[in-house]
Amino acid sequence: MSESKQELETWAYLRAAYYPRFVEGITQLPWYLRFDVLAEIYGSWEPRGEDPVETMMEYIFDKGYFKFFVKGVEVFEDGSFKLHKLISANLGSVGIYDDGF
Repeated sequence: MSESKQELETWAYLRAAYYPRFVEGITQLPWYLRFDVLAEIYGSWEPRGEDPVETMMEYIFDKGYFKFFVKGVEVFEDGSFKLHKLISANLGSVGIYDDGF
């Protein structure tokens, strides 16, 4: 299944405008809080090893934050989108979200 033009345009916008603000916001959190936020956004994150925070740090060093961002964003065929409340909460003063995510 291919994405609609509207979906692709929305993803381009989100990646250019929202994703950098999310990274800026999330990286201001200390790691013990960042771990909880990212684990909830990811949804199926399972801590591995003796130090789950260190494991997540290694994962992010290897894969970046975009994998987490994508898990917390839903883009619809018409180009509209919905953000996980914790994505929105870490966008700074422009966060928007629907409690029902």
